[in-house]
Parts: sequence; structure tokens; C-alpha cells
Amino acid sequence: MPKSEKGLSPLEKYEQHFAATLRALMEESGTTQKELADFVGVRPQTLSLYSTGETQPNCDKLLKIAEYFHVTVDYLLTGTVIENIPVYKMLGFSESTVQNIQLVKQGYFEDTPAMLAMLDCLLSDKDFYTALEMAAHWHDEKQGAADEYQEYCEWKAAHYMQGYLLDFFKRDFAAIYNEK
Repeated sequence: MPKSEKGLSPLEKYEQHFAATLRALMEESGTTQKELADFVGVRPQTLSLYSTGETQPNCDKLLKIAEYFHVTVDYLLTGTVIENIPVYKMLGFSESTVQNIQLVKQGYFEDTPAMLAMLDCLLSDKDFYTALEMAAHWHDEKQGAADEYQEYCEWKAAHYMQGYLLDFFKRDFAAIYNEK
């Protein structure tokens, strides 16, 4: 099959996500190209090009199409409805982690405002991830090593996390408690 200027064959363009989603929404709702084109502010021929994948709408037109069908732009482009993705999957956390954070948010613990601020501060600090990375490195280094070296690796992993947390609390603890 011949390739177009952008490197995609007509069939590949036709099967692109946006074009397929647009056709499906139009079919499901019984919307004609003329109706949607009038709403979006384009010619029906332009809408035809959108639905075959020959061209894509600019941001303004994309928003109008999403508005017409009462869907999000991410749905038009990816077919994924963000609201339907559980938070823990979206973030890559376990379900229990998200449940525990929800408990904090709901006031389950006595000092909830400070805990939320600490978690926010901790998770937004790039140094936290560096310390985790170093601790993980030393944990991995321990695997299959001699007993004495395993103890050293455990100490190094703990040392990185302990050092980070001590610095974190010295640096951020007072600010967190003053904000709440």
C-alpha cells in the first residue's frame, strides 16, 4: 500500500485513534457531518477529512468536538476516560497506599493536616527519589553477596534513607507545622 507524505498509508490514517473515535461517536449519536461541522465551525468536507484521518483539528476545533459529544479531549485522542482509571493505577501505587492516603485526608489520624503537608512535601522533593534510588541500589547490591558485605549493603541503604529523612525534617518540618 502506498505511503503518504507523513509516512502513513490511507488505511493507517483511517484507523488512527482520533478518526476512529470520531466516526464511532458520530455513528452512536446519529450525527451528520453537516450538523457537527456547523457546530464546530468548519466545512463538512473538513469534517470528512478529520473522520478519515487525513487531517486533524486544531485545539479550538478539538475542544468544540469534545463539547458537542460531551466527552473529554483525552477521550477523543486516546479513547481513555481518565475518570474511569482508578487513582492507584494512574499513579502506579498499590490500592492500599491510596486507601491509606484517603484515610489521612478524611481525618482518620489525629494530626491529619500536618501529615498531608508532610506527604506532599516529601513526594514533591526530588531528593527523596534520589535517596530511594540509592537505597534500592544498595539493597540490590546485597543480593547474592557474602554475609559481611550484605550487612554493609543494608547499612548503606538505611544510611541513605536515614540521612535524607533527617535532612528533610530539619529543613521542612518547621515550615510544615507553621503552614497548617
